[in-house]
Amino acid sequence: MTLTAEFYGSTLVLQGKGELTEETLPAFKEDAQHHLAAADIRDLVLDLDQITYVDSAALEYLLDLQDMLAERLGQVRLAGADESVRKIFEMTRLDEDFELFGQVGEAVKAASF
Repeated sequence: MTLTAEFYGSTLVLQGKGELTEETLPAFKEDAQHHLAAADIRDLVLDLDQITYVDSAALEYLLDLQDMLAERLGQVRLAGADESVRKIFEMTRLDEDFELFGQVGEAVKAASF
């Protein structure tokens, strides 16, 4: 999995490419933790535009990130999920735990308030 990071104030935007699965999760975790520790980050926007699949291990880690950011009075927001990835969140009812946005800019703007 390829991961890039951008910072918008206290919001970190991570953009992944490929599958977010148990196999790719260790590298994702390392990068995410590195970026979250490197700055005063309160909110995370995960750009799912180029993520083709998310498995249960990745969903569990996203919930862990949600808990960690809640301690900082922030949250994880998801953006750009295609229909198949969005369906995973709906079937697991995690769409109730995460805000899903069509575009990254919308998610970053929501994090600014």
